[in-house]
Amino acid sequence: MVRLSFEETLRNTNLMLLMMGIPPCEEPYPPGVLPSLKRNAGFIASFLLLAYTTIGELIYLKQMFERDVTFLEVTFQAPCIGYCTIGVLKMVILARGRNTIAELVGLFRAKWTSAIVTGAHWAVCEDTMRPAIRVTSVTALANVVMGIAFTILPIAEMIYTHHYTGRWNRQLAFNIWWPFDVLGGVKYYWFVYPLYVVIGFTGIIIHMAFDCLFCILAAHLCMQFRILAHNFGHVVEVANGAREGDSGSTSRLRDAIRIHQELIGYEGTPLDAGVNQWRNGYMLVKFVLFMLCFLIELLMLCAYGEDIVESVRHQAVMSESRVIEAFAFKTHQSLGVIDAAYGCEWYREGSVAFHRSVLQIIHRSQQSVILTAWKIWPIQMSTFSQILQASWSYFTLLKTVYGNK
Repeated sequence: MVRLSFEETLRNTNLMLLMMGIPPCEEPYPPGVLPSLKRNAGFIASFLLLAYTTIGELIYLKQMFERDVTFLEVTFQAPCIGYCTIGVLKMVILARGRNTIAELVGLFRAKWTSAIVTGAHWAVCEDTMRPAIRVTSVTALANVVMGIAFTILPIAEMIYTHHYTGRWNRQLAFNIWWPFDVLGGVKYYWFVYPLYVVIGFTGIIIHMAFDCLFCILAAHLCMQFRILAHNFGHVVEVANGAREGDSGSTSRLRDAIRIHQELIGYEGTPLDAGVNQWRNGYMLVKFVLFMLCFLIELLMLCAYGEDIVESVRHQAVMSESRVIEAFAFKTHQSLGVIDAAYGCEWYREGSVAFHRSVLQIIHRSQQSVILTAWKIWPIQMSTFSQILQASWSYFTLLKTVYGNK
């Protein structure tokens, strides 16, 4: 079987970035302002288009409150605003962290070369990276298909209406303010509608590219933890009933400890500074998106009661699982070092210093690697469970107080 290359792990992510006009993730900004603008012209155009969409949706929402609107119209407009706002924030994070991301990719490329040495290492790499690539690719493809279907759905509705009524009732996928009446004339409508398709495609691609990039980098970190656990398990080599000398075991143990310190964000390493700088922005964006979804669902529940309770619970669980999926897997891999260190047959070594080093590894590995949002909110299952529990209590209280009003 052909072995997986480092470039293949980022191929689909780079393809999605290219669709937005963003150069490959391992490419930093070129020196100089004009070369940077020229190299990122497509990204700037995508950013301006999505930014105008967000502003236009906000203006349209303001105009909605100036006339009589139904609650469902508001709850339809609000998620669109939140979705586009999060997309704009993700583009800002990508723009600001371009050099940091390129540095991280370079570090993982170097670790890929230095860590994957034996056939066992390649087996760990294949078992970790191929499922991650497959899951992110399928998820991205499904979301892109659904996003495009959402933007072209009005066409099917217009055809259906015309078939039964004989009239063309112009519709749009979502509402944006324009300085002219989009639905008032055919020339405006058929100019704007293709633009809506481009906007929808841009929005879904930025979300998927951003999330897939983070998940693939997290998968690289998981792979490094699994290789490290394998190395810890083979610190003490035993062949034909006889073990090696103390120098070989001690040397392998020192190398494993050094790598472990780098992976857990040991102070002073470039990996620590780079990951902290980029992931904080990512975590903030995900938490904002999560809370916006909950606020909207809270309003819908207060208005429509038991009819949408199960829908809200389903959406909440789906949002939670999507956010913590990569982080939970990475935390599990960091804890796997404990079993590997304990099972490395350390008792065959007579050195007290060797035993103490293994004990320190076990003790430190009990503190799992956990990502945080701006060093405030830990990204754990317990954190989201607390949010779910508190939100559901508010749902029940509001339903009891207001009833079917």
